[in-house]
Amino acid sequence: MTDTADGGPFPSGSWPEEGPDQRTIAAMNTRRKAFRVTARTGFIVAPVMFLLPLLIPLLSGRYYFPAIICMTAAWAVLVSATSFQTMAHTKPGDQPWLHQVWAVPAAIIAMLPGGLAAFALYASVVQAVYLATK
Repeated sequence: MTDTADGGPFPSGSWPEEGPDQRTIAAMNTRRKAFRVTARTGFIVAPVMFLLPLLIPLLSGRYYFPAIICMTAAWAVLVSATSFQTMAHTKPGDQPWLHQVWAVPAAIIAMLPGGLAAFALYASVVQAVYLATK
């Protein structure tokens, strides 16, 4: 059936609804890919940031306070990576940046138990190295 008014393939009044613009979908997929890459990087960097400073007392036998700061920041990196992973899986049409609303306070809150865990673990490693070399 062709529309007699303009010769189009659809009958009058039955035009298909326009789908999302392909350029918009491509831009969203590019952003989502960047979010996924950032999340994967964060999930790798966070454990490295937490565990690598433990080598300092093992190799040098000395206490190094900035290592605890690095270990504490690893918890914030982990929360941030979780946020980016969530942003990568938002539904089309949703605002992926909305997840930053909860991620920033969660990262700040996670640093308190993260700092305590980092201090306890680092202190126990330093004490173990001290007792082993004594």
